[in-house]
Amino acid sequence: MAGILSPRSNIPQDLLNKFLDLVTKPADVQGEFFLKSFIFALGDGWKDIPRMVTEYNKYLQQTGEGKPDLNAAQASDFLQKHGKTRTAVQRREELKDIDLDKNDRICFIEYLLLAYKKMILEEYYKRTGENCPHDLSNDAIGVTGVGAQLLDELFTLPEGLDPALAKAIEDFTASKRARETRMRDLEDTAAKGGVKGLTAKNELEQMKAADTTEMNRIEITLNAAKKRASKNSGEQALAEKKKAEEAEKAKKLQEGRNKLKNIAAAFEQK
Repeated sequence: MAGILSPRSNIPQDLLNKFLDLVTKPADVQGEFFLKSFIFALGDGWKDIPRMVTEYNKYLQQTGEGKPDLNAAQASDFLQKHGKTRTAVQRREELKDIDLDKNDRICFIEYLLLAYKKMILEEYYKRTGENCPHDLSNDAIGVTGVGAQLLDELFTLPEGLDPALAKAIEDFTASKRARETRMRDLEDTAAKGGVKGLTAKNELEQMKAADTTEMNRIEITLNAAKKRASKNSGEQALAEKKKAEEAEKAKKLQEGRNKLKNIAAAFEQK
């Protein structure tokens, strides 16, 4: 990984700058970026990311701090409730290790990097061709010191990511955000009672009843775009990459031959 290393870590500064920008975004935008980066690796499990966004935001509301991220105690509790079983020491060390912006708090994208650490590292070492020196069994629990690899893979979007698929992910996120915002407003209005409260309650019930149909429609659209991208764009991108590599190899070979010819010609003229 090229780039100047950050004085705070072994992470290249350019990657860290991208990450520092991403953590300022809302949780659903962070989740959207994660989906774009790992949509193929996630497989059918992509649906878990939007669900986790909802649970994360709900947890933030319940904790009462009014901040977009979690303090150390909250992060430990959230991880315990939404992750694999860890010892207290493992949980503390991994949370500290994944706090890549070093602000002693954990935002949603940092939680995802921890929750999907094994998958991300597998994708990284598969892409780079390097031998993985870490024990990734048991979901890579206990593995630390891999921040550079996690960010490198996070910001390496998959080859063949069709713009139509990226737009489908964005549309899915936008629809989900608009729906949840409207439902929160209706819940607040319904809690106040009165005629407006009753009207809000009725609309809220209608939205809940229509939720499955609407979200299924959006999921079908996204899955269709995902299938087209993985079948067509991915294969095309790989073919184009191979063709470009072969062209570059042929170019270097020809340059080498020309260089030898020039040396030979110069030698004959002497």
